[in-house]
Amino acid sequence: IASNYTDPKQLSGKRIVTSFPKLARDYFDKYDTPDRVTNIKYVSGSVEAACALGLADAVIDLVETGTTMLAAGLCVVDEILKTETILISSKTSKHFDIVNIIKKRIQGYMTATSYMMISYNVSRIYLTEALKITPGKRAATVSPLEGDEAVAVSALVKRSDSSTIMDQLEKTGATDILLFAIDNSRM
Repeated sequence: IASNYTDPKQLSGKRIVTSFPKLARDYFDKYDTPDRVTNIKYVSGSVEAACALGLADAVIDLVETGTTMLAAGLCVVDEILKTETILISSKTSKHFDIVNIIKKRIQGYMTATSYMMISYNVSRIYLTEALKITPGKRAATVSPLEGDEAVAVSALVKRSDSSTIMDQLEKTGATDILLFAIDNSRM
């Protein structure tokens, strides 16, 4: 919502933009009256931009973290539906190998969205302190640098902590600190 709406009833009869028109209609049916019907319009993609463009009073959208919604100046008035993804297979499945591949792909993607790879150089005298900051998911990779008393370190770090970790490493004496997004993984 881009305005001062605090109750979904206030949106009855207003303009709603969504990629889920049936869900929106079912939701607003409980608030609408014969003389006040919510105007629901279907759009594909970038639903959160509709309010800023003057196309809607509110949107109904699928939100994972809410970052894009907040960036568009919107706030949640009501949660319509909570969902989760579950992989279910039979214990007697003839396709165990395929199910296992799918499971690993999902786990790899989930790890990739939660972690980033950090890489940096650090003097051996500061290595122990640096590794306390970046222990890695299982362990950090430490490689010697040619002709130097420093090492190169790579480790997985939580995406949500990555900026703070970079600051801490710099204070510890690390240099050449790089942060890489991960598209996918197998752990």
